[in-house]
Formats: sequence, C-alpha cells, structure tokens
Amino acid sequence: MVIDSLSLGGAERVLATLSRVAPDAGFHFDVQVLSLPGSHRSAMEPVLEAAGVPTDYLSIRRLADPRALPRLVRAIRDSDCDVVHAHLEYAATLVPVAARIAGRPCVCTFHHVAVSLSRKEALKERLAVLAANRSAGVVFVSRASLESFARTYGGPRKNWSVVENGVDLEAFTPGPAAMPSELAIPPGVPVVTVVGALRWRKGHHVTLAAWPTVRRSIPDARLLIVGDGPEAGRLREQTSALGLDDSVVFAGMRTDVARLMRASSLLALPSQHEALPTTLMEAAACGRPVIATDVDGIPEVVADGETGTLVPFGDEAAFASAAIALLADEQRLQAMGVSARRLAEERFDAGRWADRLFEVYARAADVARSPAGGRECALR
Repeated sequence: MVIDSLSLGGAERVLATLSRVAPDAGFHFDVQVLSLPGSHRSAMEPVLEAAGVPTDYLSIRRLADPRALPRLVRAIRDSDCDVVHAHLEYAATLVPVAARIAGRPCVCTFHHVAVSLSRKEALKERLAVLAANRSAGVVFVSRASLESFARTYGGPRKNWSVVENGVDLEAFTPGPAAMPSELAIPPGVPVVTVVGALRWRKGHHVTLAAWPTVRRSIPDARLLIVGDGPEAGRLREQTSALGLDDSVVFAGMRTDVARLMRASSLLALPSQHEALPTTLMEAAACGRPVIATDVDGIPEVVADGETGTLVPFGDEAAFASAAIALLADEQRLQAMGVSARRLAEERFDAGRWADRLFEVYARAADVARSPAGGRECALR
C-alpha cells in the first residue's frame, strides 16, 4: 500500500482495520508513506503500529521531486509484491507510473468526493485521475464518490468500481460501557459524541452552535468531541464564547473509540462532504443511532428514520431538533440501534470488504488460487 501521509483521516484508519482481516482474505501488505515522517503527517502511525502493519517513509516532498519516481520504483521492486495499491491523490498520481516501470500492476483508491476546487488543487486532482485511469483498477468507496468523479472528469470507465470499506464487527459491538473517568462525564447523562478530525468541513462548529438549544431542553446532556486537527483551537474558543465549557468535552485523539461509542447515547457527524464515513459505520456496528448530514455518501450508510436522522449541512435548528427528539425517546434510540447493528452486519463487515478487495487485486495481477486451495497475494 502506498499512501500520501499518515495524517488524521479515514483513509489512514481503514488500513489498520484491513490489516486485521487481510490474511483470511488471502493477502498481506505493508505501507509505504510518500511524505516525510514527523508532526501531523505521522499522527496515525501508532494506530498502524498497534495493528502490526510495517510502515516506511519515502520522504517525497512534492510531486515534482526528481527523486520521487526512482524511490518509488526501488521500493516496489524491493517489496516482491504482486500488486501495488495507491491511496489518495499524490499516490494515485505517482504510483501508476512507478508501478509500470517496476513491472507491477497497480490499483488506485479515491476516498473522497469530487468537489469544486481552486485552480491549483483542481489540477492536482485531474492529474491523479488521469494517472489512475491508466492503472489496472480505480476503486471508489461509495456510489456517491464514483458519480461525483464521473460528473467532474467523465466516466465511469471500464476499470472503475465501487468497493465499500468495512469495519471490525468484533471490535465494534453493541453493549453497555462506562465513560472513562478522566473525561469527567457523570454516569447516566445523555451523551452525543462526534468522532473525526477537527477540520472545518467536518462541521463541528455547527454542532457547537446548536448545542445551547439542546441544553435548554436537556440540561444534563454532554457533547463529547473525539479527535484532533487544525480547528481544535478555534472550536475551543467557540465553546467558551457560547458558555458551554461545562457541557462540552474535548477528548483529543483516543484509541478506545469503540468504548466511547458504546458509552454514548448517539453519534453525530455534521460534515459538509463525506464519501463513506468510517465513524458512521463504526457507530452502526456498536448499535448506536446517529445524526448526520444528508450529503454525498452519508445516505448510503444511514437509513433515515431507521438507523438515524439526516439533516441539511449547516442547519443548526434541524440538528438541535433531531438531537432533542432522539435523546428524549429512549425506546426509539434502542430500536434504531438494533436496526443499525443489523445494517452493519449486512453491509459493513470488514471480512467481506477484504474479500471484495482481493477480487480486485486478483483481476489486476491474475493471482490464482494455490494448488492447496488457498489464496495468497502480497501488496505494497
């Protein structure tokens, strides 16, 4: 696997999940990171290390770095892999060329939806799509993602396909759980939890703006924000300005997300854009209903009125109304949670996801079953 960086993001998280189920599906992998190590670009490295995923950095500073292709080609040849899988834009731009030189097939995955970009960013994405289209396969994580790229760049192409990511249904399970004591959340109070990188497009500011209305109806409710990112300082300032310091908890990066989800009343994701949000699949696996925006690939994960409630992005009143209605109806919360778990079992099992990926790799590399009946494929 080759990925742009190990910064805070869903693409980086799913690799850790995939590593746990890949052997049963017939393949194994390590991770080559294009960026330099250190700071925010290595934030997810401990998660991969904990999952036992070998990781190395190629220290490529920019697309035009003259050392980029030689380093990639050497890494691919040294890996003895069957397939190279590129994740995110920079990797999708460089890896198809390097893989061709190294004599290995390549698959590229886009984890986002195509949206309006500045001229420079639009050029970078167009280059990534042009390069990826020359690979053995282009994977999109949701129908919404594929359709957005088709509208923007023309398609779909013959080598395009949709393969939804999955979650570990054994790690993310329903059941009671207590909030960690260090978060100082009183037992038994309603908790709405938001899990995700603290970036503007994730919409945390909308949830905070709606929270005073929720508190007026449900005074003991708590808002738990899990994650870190560039908007952390601004969100803390907004919290203080709204007088919410006693009801909003910033938990930072956590490794016990499943426990926090089980201990929550419901999850929220107020994003502006999402291709296929991992946090909503994890919430469903934990049997927790959600409030989320009705954008892009979110309706592919949330059955509105059955496993959660969908609201327009930026609509503070709609978010507050949905939160109040759900928190006030414990029976409805439980019913939605049961439906959510059923949905996760039917569609988001990580084992099935790995099986679907193996088929993509097998088509790319023409990897057949071994004489013993097993499957084996090495990826880098």
